[in-house]
Amino acid sequence: MTKAMIQIDNLQKWYGDQPVLRGLDLTVAAGEKVVVLGPSGSGKSTLIRTINGLEPHQGGTIRVDGQDLAARGREGAAARRASGMVFQAFNLFPHLSVLDNCVLAPMRVLGLSRAEARDRAMALLERVRIVGHADKYPVQLSGGQQQRAAIARALAMAPKVMLFDEPTSALDPEMVGEVLEVMRGLAASGMTMIVVTHEMGFARDVADRVIFMDEGKILEAGPPAGFFANPREARTRAFLGRLRA
Repeated sequence: MTKAMIQIDNLQKWYGDQPVLRGLDLTVAAGEKVVVLGPSGSGKSTLIRTINGLEPHQGGTIRVDGQDLAARGREGAAARRASGMVFQAFNLFPHLSVLDNCVLAPMRVLGLSRAEARDRAMALLERVRIVGHADKYPVQLSGGQQQRAAIARALAMAPKVMLFDEPTSALDPEMVGEVLEVMRGLAASGMTMIVVTHEMGFARDVADRVIFMDEGKILEAGPPAGFFANPREARTRAFLGRLRA
């Protein structure tokens, strides 16, 4: 049986008195690629931010690589380290070079030497095809290059799962393809991935499962072929119809 890399049970999250995630259940197997769709405000980004520990949850449990995210001490820290996050707005440190963006956390958190962290970072920058920009600052890069640097930075922590929060939505159309190509390569390598995106071609080609969220719940989920060709829920059909329009 395939190992569960992420196990979420009865996840509940509020902002003040506003419920955002309403008793959500989700299991993601090791190596599985899951694409999350849904309208604005459906809870997609909040879901993956809670998996990464960036947002606290008020109810339910999240286990990442078998570790309880809410646990104190080493177990909670291990759960947080098991996932890497790529944001819509890149979130690179503007005062650091691309290389230094990638070596900072491995040195401080994992205890790697500068030489070890640099070797790892340069290999990853080669992988995302921006090794020639290692000494540049984020402002000197295109949006697509910045996002690829952000992917390399997340991978430098050797995560077990990668979380992507609309990674192409801030990019000019001509830059979207270069980021998606890197993500396709990552998927092909066997990385467990949860991707919030409206890139339907990516979802059809790469996802093992597509999830549709609305009002903090998962309304529908299934393999991409059936999900796109014959969605069960009227709310899903309406959403996909707007995307195709």
